[in-house]
Amino acid sequence: MLRILLVRHGETDWNRDRRIMGQQAIDLNETGRTQAFQLKGELHSIPIQAFYTSPVLRAAQTAQILNEPRGLLVQEDPRLIEINYGEWVGKTFEEVRETVGYVPYFKRLETPVAPAGETLFQVRDRAISFLADMKKQFSKENLLVVSHADWIKCLLMEVLEIPFSNIWKFRIDNCSVSLLECHEQGDRVVCLNQRGDLGRLFVSKLGF
Repeated sequence: MLRILLVRHGETDWNRDRRIMGQQAIDLNETGRTQAFQLKGELHSIPIQAFYTSPVLRAAQTAQILNEPRGLLVQEDPRLIEINYGEWVGKTFEEVRETVGYVPYFKRLETPVAPAGETLFQVRDRAISFLADMKKQFSKENLLVVSHADWIKCLLMEVLEIPFSNIWKFRIDNCSVSLLECHEQGDRVVCLNQRGDLGRLFVSKLGF
């Protein structure tokens, strides 16, 4: 059975200020580094065979911390990159909502989330492409993947067949873990937005 641990990067100052980062190179702040070191400790007893990360700085920094005691090759994959927020980058979510004619992107899924940005379906397609490649390369390993909240949401919603208009109904916190199991019978989401008590997630309990 293939297990994929989906980790959101640690906190940045822009996260704290509710400012849209997109693909900008923003460092982890002190809280973000602390979150990553804490997660590293929580994962210490879980064997990891491969590391993948979004090339965006905050994700790469998180992956580097998580990988420190293991010394594995951390592979950057552009398909894991944050959604392109186009002209919204640098603005706060409050500023965006005050824009004349603003309509939440989950109510207009056929258009980019922001002017000159990507649609959620483009993010989904990148995520599904990545997942398909992982299934081809691995079968019984544990993979750790560091990415971004919307990317993780898009992948899990596709697996769970949840309409994308519901993307706002759950959240993915900084340095949380969501676990995806890939079985011959199909894919299964074991947990979402988990912090702590990670060891119990790796007890196999097939319920198909």
